[in-house]
Amino acid sequence: MIATLQSLRFIFVMMIFMSHFAYHDMSTFDAGGDCGVAFFLMLSGFVLSLRYGGKLREGSFHYGRFLKRRFLKLYPLHLLCLVFFLAVARPRLDLSVLLNALLLQSWVPRPDYYFSCNSVSWFLSSLFFCYLLFPFAYRHVSRWWVSLVLVAYLAVLLLTPYEKVNAILYVNPLVRFADFYIGIVLARSQGDKPYARYPIQRACPHVSPKWTEWLMVVLVVVTLVLYPYVDAKFRNAPLFWLVLAPLILVFAKEQGCVSSWLRRRPMQFLSSLSMPLFMTHQMLTGILIRRLPELPTVAMLFVCILVVLVVSWCIERLFLRQIERMG
Repeated sequence: MIATLQSLRFIFVMMIFMSHFAYHDMSTFDAGGDCGVAFFLMLSGFVLSLRYGGKLREGSFHYGRFLKRRFLKLYPLHLLCLVFFLAVARPRLDLSVLLNALLLQSWVPRPDYYFSCNSVSWFLSSLFFCYLLFPFAYRHVSRWWVSLVLVAYLAVLLLTPYEKVNAILYVNPLVRFADFYIGIVLARSQGDKPYARYPIQRACPHVSPKWTEWLMVVLVVVTLVLYPYVDAKFRNAPLFWLVLAPLILVFAKEQGCVSSWLRRRPMQFLSSLSMPLFMTHQMLTGILIRRLPELPTVAMLFVCILVVLVVSWCIERLFLRQIERMG
């Protein structure tokens, strides 16, 4: 993966971390969770297009091999976290646990199903559905198809009752496919070349990459500030699409001073922990907050981040690397 985008994964996963951390006077950073999920889905479509686009065009793409690699990247870690959750929480074994184990929980529009067990695993359920559709979606990028996807999304958005926003707009795989598809469209718009001239540079050829990158950072911050004032239906993704799309394109070029910082070794190391950090953070912070003595908010936050990072490093080094060799 492009080094800058790899490091951005860590930054956005920490935003998701903060969306689940509530302690004493610190409330959850809800905007970070919605923004982070949209970013990861869009980034997945973008990166897969860069990696497999050539093979799809040449006819050398092997669908079974592709799914095997995606499965090995997602399922073993999901299963490890699920086993840990069952051992610690000892919930009643029912249909929700079975669907969670099969990564089908996002299809059931009930929070006790889609947020069952290790609740963040709903994301893997929706993401794997996007993987299943990837070859079809990549081959069908045109103004007609883009318009169809966006119109269908808008129709679902307008028809969704507010009490079902989470179940339909936030979790449902069919709806979240729109984020993934936008990532594919971004890659195709650049000719599957991350170094192609991005739209902002075409419109403003005299604007340096340094200032463009900082502009993207400012725009993301602005959307996070505006988040509480935006209609709940638009918070899950549309609020962030117009900002995250150029952000991905800009940082894919790796030309500014922010990119220079993102390419540094500490950021690359932290980025390698993104997936285990995402999968374990909610369970571990919940355990730590319940079991540790009462601490000042900043101290508890520091302890939780440190423990999650250490556990994530252990999982990445001792478990995920072994699984990767199987692929």
